[in-house]
Amino acid sequence: MVEVEWVRASPAEARDFVLWLQHAVKLRRSPRTTSVSTAGTVNPITRKRYQDDTYMVATIRHSNAVIRSFYAFWIECGEGPLINPVVLARSRGRHPNAHHNPLEPFAPEGRLRYNPSLPKRRPRAMPDGLWDDLFAVMRSNRDRVILALAAGPAARAGELLGMHGTDLDWGDQLSRSDCASHAADEGRTIAALTRFGLAASERPWRDSNGGVPG
Repeated sequence: MVEVEWVRASPAEARDFVLWLQHAVKLRRSPRTTSVSTAGTVNPITRKRYQDDTYMVATIRHSNAVIRSFYAFWIECGEGPLINPVVLARSRGRHPNAHHNPLEPFAPEGRLRYNPSLPKRRPRAMPDGLWDDLFAVMRSNRDRVILALAAGPAARAGELLGMHGTDLDWGDQLSRSDCASHAADEGRTIAALTRFGLAASERPWRDSNGGVPG
């Protein structure tokens, strides 16, 4: 940890703080138990990375942004150091806000100097085989239809539960709602709705009393 008074902080202290965060270990109230084997690994199904005991790059970048805003506030109030310790990286070929109009406010430009680079994220997607397994373990056709419409056209929960049979365009394979019109690229979604014999005048997943079956 950088042991310097906040009013005396300089870009050197900001650099040291970033370096410390990159090598520091988070303080935990209790040691890991069940998550010891998965910490820092990637879920083979969802492709999401489990957090480990180090600070993520996004956390460090967010910390830099918060610290820069903190110092910008106090410098504007006439207190704190003369310059913001979290400085912007120099742009190639010109300085930030070069040829600035004094009648206009300064626009933020450039990235923070000591921000670590974000790693490239691989797209997360479930293989077709896992989708088939998920559909197979579901207990009702109604749930399969809801999942198909949520995963295919990406409809919101409120749109799904408030959908009527008349909101389904069988010919153009579209599902319409009050908020948007979602294109169902997968013909299997509309074909499944037809095969399950859903009445066009009723809400597809409502029971006779108007509620959503459990």
